Amino acid sequence: MRVLFTTRGSAGHLGPLVPYATACRSAGHEVLVAAQDRFEANVARTGLPFAPLGAPPDEAWMPLLPQFARMRLDEGHARMLSDFFGGLDVRAMLPGLRALADEWRPDLIVRDGWEYTSPVVAGERGIPIARVGLGVAALQDETEEPYLTSIPLALEDPSVPLPPSTLRFRGDEAPPSAPGDGEPLVYVSFGSVTAGGHLPFYPALYRSAIDALAPLPARFLVTVGEERDHAELGTLPPNVTVERWVPQGEVLPRAAAVVTHGGLGSTLGALAHGVPLVVLPLFSLDQWFNAAAVARAGAGVALDTERHTRRGVDLPDAVTLAALKPAVEHVLTDPAPRRAAQAIADEIRALPPVEASVAALEALAS
Repeated sequence: MRVLFTTRGSAGHLGPLVPYATACRSAGHEVLVAAQDRFEANVARTGLPFAPLGAPPDEAWMPLLPQFARMRLDEGHARMLSDFFGGLDVRAMLPGLRALADEWRPDLIVRDGWEYTSPVVAGERGIPIARVGLGVAALQDETEEPYLTSIPLALEDPSVPLPPSTLRFRGDEAPPSAPGDGEPLVYVSFGSVTAGGHLPFYPALYRSAIDALAPLPARFLVTVGEERDHAELGTLPPNVTVERWVPQGEVLPRAAAVVTHGGLGSTLGALAHGVPLVVLPLFSLDQWFNAAAVARAGAGVALDTERHTRRGVDLPDAVTLAALKPAVEHVLTDPAPRRAAQAIADEIRALPPVEASVAALEALAS
């Protein structure tokens, strides 16, 4: 079986596909990841074979950012899906994906939930297609495609119907967190793109977070995910270390808490290890949904009071930033969030392994 995994390629879109692609390849199937050429390094880091597709030129998408910055979150999310993912991305990726489908002839396409080029190609070529969710079910489009997710049921909103044909699998095995002796380690990650030059968060947000958290009796590992000059952050307190990127799987087993913007990878990764979270949503609606899910499950604190007032890519206000330190103190000292996070970790470990998804994909392809 030939399985083509399609994604725009940014880390938050690629990451949820990787366990399924790896499982298919381990089962002996041919696998190819098609993504925009600008994200080749992201795919290379996974060790999966890569097929480059076109990407929107900077002059096409960068003028949209000021528009998004002025919008409320819900409006901005809808415009991002329609104008950016469903418009610019599709026009850039469609010629290359059509050519790839004709040349490589996949038996099945598996797409990230916000990649909209492959449904066009699958419909034209009669190729079966499935999708992998990039967040909780409440954010997913209503389609009839089989829906694969690693989100445990404990994080879903019970008031929102689940997509039809929902299949849950756990990703990589995650040992329970076992914080070491001495000062606890707090992992601070606002994702792989937040420090990008096209967004206003670096260095201001990062420095504000460092200043708020450094007085706590803990060690802090802060990752920025971009090639930015760390000198812009100024002199760092002795208990704060800043890196561009570290393997999450090496940090989380030792972490006592995680501070995140609510991206799926960091949120689900922390909970898979039973680590409580403080979620500070920033610029994408899924981050706010993930924050609400964490708080609803009791596995951490959501700093989401600006849900209906924040615009686009505004920085968090002073009240929200002032709440960061007590929120981290709470998850470090109150055992309840850790117990809830560990219960979610148990639920995740009880899910069928991602290797079991291969049989479902084989059935779909046939």
